[in-house]
Amino acid sequence: MIKSDIDMRVNREDIRIQYESLLLHPPASARGLTRWWWYGCAATCDEITKELNAMREAGLGGVELQIIYPLAADDDEKNIRNIPYFSPEFFDLLDFTARECKKLGMRFDYTLGSGWPYGGPFVTEELAMQCAIPYQIDLRGPQVYSEDMTTRFVGEVAAASIGRMEDSVMLPETVRDVTHHFKERYLFNWVWGKKLEGIEIPEGNWKLCFFVIHRYRQPVGKAAPGAEGLVIDHCSRKAMDCFLENMAQPLTDRLGKGTVDSFFCDSIECDGHNWSSELLEAFEQRRGYDLRKFIYALWGDMGEITPHVRYDYFLTMSELTIENFFDPLTEWCRRNGSRSRIQAHGTWGDILRVYAAADEPEGETFGDHRQLECNSIHRRMAVSAGHLYGKNIISNETFTWLGIPRFTETLEDMKASVDGVFLDGINQIVNHGYSLTHENADEPGWSFYASCHINHTNTWWKYYRHLGEYIHKVSAFLRLGVPCVEVGIYLPQADIWAENMLSDVHLAMRLEDRIGRSVADRINKEGYWFDYLNDEALTEFAVPSEGGIRIQNNVYRVILLINCHRLPPQTALTLERFQQSGGILIAAGGVPADSCGLTGREERRQIVSEAMERCFNGEKNRYIAPDSGEGLLSILRAEFAPDVLIEKKEQVGYVHRIHGSDHIYFLANVSPQRLQTLVSFKNRTGGCFVLPTEGEQRIRPLYFKINSDTGIPRADVILKFEPYQSVFVIFPGGMDPAETVTESSPKGNADAAEIELTGWDLSVNGQNVKRYPGKPDTWEKVKGLEHYSGEGVYRTIFAWKDILYSNGQAAFCYDDVKHGAFIGYRRAILQLKKLYCAATVFVNGHKVGDIWKAPYELDIAEYLTMGENSIEIRVVNTLFNRIIGTEQGEKRLPAVIDKWPYFGNIMNNIWSERQPPYGGCPDERRTPMPSGISGSVVLKCRR
Repeated sequence: MIKSDIDMRVNREDIRIQYESLLLHPPASARGLTRWWWYGCAATCDEITKELNAMREAGLGGVELQIIYPLAADDDEKNIRNIPYFSPEFFDLLDFTARECKKLGMRFDYTLGSGWPYGGPFVTEELAMQCAIPYQIDLRGPQVYSEDMTTRFVGEVAAASIGRMEDSVMLPETVRDVTHHFKERYLFNWVWGKKLEGIEIPEGNWKLCFFVIHRYRQPVGKAAPGAEGLVIDHCSRKAMDCFLENMAQPLTDRLGKGTVDSFFCDSIECDGHNWSSELLEAFEQRRGYDLRKFIYALWGDMGEITPHVRYDYFLTMSELTIENFFDPLTEWCRRNGSRSRIQAHGTWGDILRVYAAADEPEGETFGDHRQLECNSIHRRMAVSAGHLYGKNIISNETFTWLGIPRFTETLEDMKASVDGVFLDGINQIVNHGYSLTHENADEPGWSFYASCHINHTNTWWKYYRHLGEYIHKVSAFLRLGVPCVEVGIYLPQADIWAENMLSDVHLAMRLEDRIGRSVADRINKEGYWFDYLNDEALTEFAVPSEGGIRIQNNVYRVILLINCHRLPPQTALTLERFQQSGGILIAAGGVPADSCGLTGREERRQIVSEAMERCFNGEKNRYIAPDSGEGLLSILRAEFAPDVLIEKKEQVGYVHRIHGSDHIYFLANVSPQRLQTLVSFKNRTGGCFVLPTEGEQRIRPLYFKINSDTGIPRADVILKFEPYQSVFVIFPGGMDPAETVTESSPKGNADAAEIELTGWDLSVNGQNVKRYPGKPDTWEKVKGLEHYSGEGVYRTIFAWKDILYSNGQAAFCYDDVKHGAFIGYRRAILQLKKLYCAATVFVNGHKVGDIWKAPYELDIAEYLTMGENSIEIRVVNTLFNRIIGTEQGEKRLPAVIDKWPYFGNIMNNIWSERQPPYGGCPDERRTPMPSGISGSVVLKCRR
């Protein structure tokens, strides 16, 4: 590892060499991981070994095993056998897999509970997640109201109240708890329903409101055979203990403590989980009043108290899920020698605190993210939690639904996507993912319905190692030191909880909606890399520091309150102390003036109101923006200098970390264009050097100058970026600006020669299929190859005598000293106009290298000879054309089959939902993708 403090007298070249060494030899722990799906646990030891070795050779550092639904019925002829969850053979396979991973030096993670969310066959209705359905009946008094409710609803009445209505508002002072008026209705000796007995209704308009815990219970999604069952109540400790006892503890008992590196909890997709068996008792203990009387506030209007009751409800549900689900999971993992990885998105709980419950918080990239954009919901909140709670490694489920239709994604697409992930501060990539494929499965093997197909059956798999190496290097660098973040955006959770009705509110989504997706993205692109801040971090961890507050390793100097109207009192007082320490407080969308919570609400409101009045009526460091767009940004720019200003900010993003006395910046061009951009680094007064991330030659800035024109010193650097290129810019502590080496002036055209290579033959499977006299073209246009997926080979022959200067001089002279090197011109760049999707280049029978992303170039000078030369470009396309060209139709089994699962429609339903014909591609998009190369192929000779 690199020393965190390097002696000022050490030669700066030595510092550079140390960082270059880390790029060449990053630690194994930084390798990317992959989710590994076993379908129906239909695995064999031979296939497990084969696939683990394939992953290891491709640069993957470990697996996260997730055992889910089957994709084939048992079949003796194909030797396919689905293995029941937790059967003896199941544990034997897991033990074998763990030992193979250890042998290969690979990490072995495991998803508890088969599919997601957590649950299983041992979960009773009592312990299952609950969904409360509100009912309401309008009544007019005076009367005594009774009603037989048998068959009018299904489930148990959790709470019931009645109150007088005035102008569509239930008057709180008139509300009565009438839960006890619901009685059981019998048919002979069987409970058949409910009846409502004898409620006294005074004169006026009244409303009866009652919440029914519906008999519906959500099943575990995508579960493996034997793991089907109900999802647990994520707010109940009794339910979590039951889950850990039945689904988790047997794994460590059988495999041994510490065998599993991390246990994984997938995203919280508990549809309708808005209640808990523990809610009412816990609510009264924590909030100081009985929720039953005020349940109408969760669904209707009870006047001024409505938002306070709703806040109290969501706060209690948040506390319960953290204390009874997330924290116990991590505690159990640690007791059993493992760690926890948790995706918090989807939860109703305090989102940053839920992420922080994990040893390794995990975000997600969902959908087409092949561009530069701050992703708050799935990534930036996970990263913020890591920064605030001291979690250095923050992982990300990457490439989910990247290619739509499926099987269209290329490694170039994945490179663009993963750079977007890195630029949000992630430093551990988890591929989504790798499907175990039985050796006798139909081509192209088994695949997961929502992922990129990143396994050995994909046409481009042999090229994945390039992306794997890249992920390994960048992840290692982004773990060095600590993050440097000066701006915080406060999460207005109190407003979300206060303004939402009864629901399993997706807090991260609602927060992004309230702050504004484009607002957060624009702040980020203006050079203000930010963390989100929650109440707990501000009130429990924040320490006043000159110019702001310190939380963990960061000093936050600016806090933005965007569309925030309510604050807990302690948060308001912390913000006041922040401002008194010199921090800048900017409000957009109004200044918070209210608090949250019913008990003591007037006193709480007064604390918040007075604290905010002192903050925003003072003389300095407080600003009220007219809007959350340009109005906010104009104040921010005027009062606080951006950390990194990037001229081409829509294409290039950055991450800033501090390693000892060195400042490290990761910059990536997430676009298919070559570009040149000015990058201005705040408070950098020393020299710098640039490290490429993919083994390119040493890069030098085009321009470097220390600029103090604005009063704040900045290092202005002009950098050239190739398409999808990324670099590290490093400012070592104490490096003199004069030590920065810039690129010399570009050479003129007289120093270069260029020729277009023509006359290409295309062959497939050893057969010549097309001759292109001029430019080559893609093979899906060739009759018979419309639906071919695989390798196509383009060949041409050319002679050096054809390459001339405009003045008639030969471009190269042969050098007898070194075979293939030429006096005067040391580079010969083979440039393809367009490549679909990856290729290997051979010159005169020698493998030169691979091309897998733009720019589609390769230096072939070392392999050229005087006279005749042959060039062979072996191209692979995606699987898509084969998928849409296969006569799949709809697979159907008869109603009853002779092998497990015996009911044929079990498999028919899975195929229909998870493996639709043509990969789920709609008819209008079932057009073959371009395959091969097209356009000019040029050889550019340079000094």
